[in-house]
Amino acid sequence: MVSTNQKILKRFFKHKLAIMGLAMLAVMYFSILFAEFLAPYGEASADRAKPYASPSRIHFMHQGKFIGPFIYDYKEEFDNTNLTNKKVYNLDMAYPIRFFSHGEPYKLVGLIPSDIHLFTVEAPARMYLWGGDLQGRDVFSRILFGGRVSLTIGIIAIAISYPIGLLMGGIAGYFGGLTDTIIMRLVEAIITFPSLYLLLTLSATLPQGLTSFQRYLLITVILAFIGWAGQARIYRGQVLSLKQMEYVEAARAVGAPHLQIIVKHILPQMSSWIIVSATISIPAYTLGEAALSFLSLGIQDPQASWGLMLQEARNISVLQSKPWLLIPGFAIVISVFAFSFFGDGLRDAFDAKKKI
Repeated sequence: MVSTNQKILKRFFKHKLAIMGLAMLAVMYFSILFAEFLAPYGEASADRAKPYASPSRIHFMHQGKFIGPFIYDYKEEFDNTNLTNKKVYNLDMAYPIRFFSHGEPYKLVGLIPSDIHLFTVEAPARMYLWGGDLQGRDVFSRILFGGRVSLTIGIIAIAISYPIGLLMGGIAGYFGGLTDTIIMRLVEAIITFPSLYLLLTLSATLPQGLTSFQRYLLITVILAFIGWAGQARIYRGQVLSLKQMEYVEAARAVGAPHLQIIVKHILPQMSSWIIVSATISIPAYTLGEAALSFLSLGIQDPQASWGLMLQEARNISVLQSKPWLLIPGFAIVISVFAFSFFGDGLRDAFDAKKKI
């Protein structure tokens, strides 16, 4: 006899895009968890003498000899002919790429002191795997650190907004009457305001002098405040439908208290829908944070987020010669698709009408 959980797993693993989305998410969250080890440099580490460094070319042959992967260092010099800066490479000195080598000190997962990085090069050379930004910071390193904001803010916002939406929508749908009217008028008042303008207005009121962590928490709360109203309206409809089911009526007839009816008979029927809905909603919060940071109302330098990193890609003239500045945008797109694929797979897995 195949259990319900086994059927759900079988339906999920038959969904190829869901498996791909899950794998992509696993790689991304593993990367941000161990960002200090995987990144050759820290989040704010910079070499201002090398603005907009192009992606480092990896060589293997130096002066006719194979010495393994290495890079050449360069200096910026002003070209009087073209009136622009040009890169002058020192081809006499090779800087080998060292794996599992010593570099900038850090605390792994915020706890374990270490200075071992997956790959490094000796100073004064710097390895720009995906290029650098205006301040000479490594884009690859900042992508990893920025993912900690962009990939976690949605999960935390969901953890705040969904319980509020579930509570308010559940109370409105279960008790009805004046309670329903008051709660739904509040919900409609919040939904009436265009979410983007409401988001910008609330973010603009954040006080100056906040630490990066404080600003991160407040942005999360703002995103959650805007998101709970839509969920409350959906949950209300779900509860209105479920409270008319025969087993709920039977529980009410035997005198079961309201809390017991809600917890034992209504919420379990909504659990699968809540899980799927929450997973699919996470990208919206990720995009919301990216929009705020892109408009300088969210995460601030030197902390990284993918939206903040995209600021430098606003200038078309810069972007034409430095296309690697768009990489944070690709990271956002990939994460959105990964969550969408994963959410679609969960939805199909929990759908009992789907054949195995």
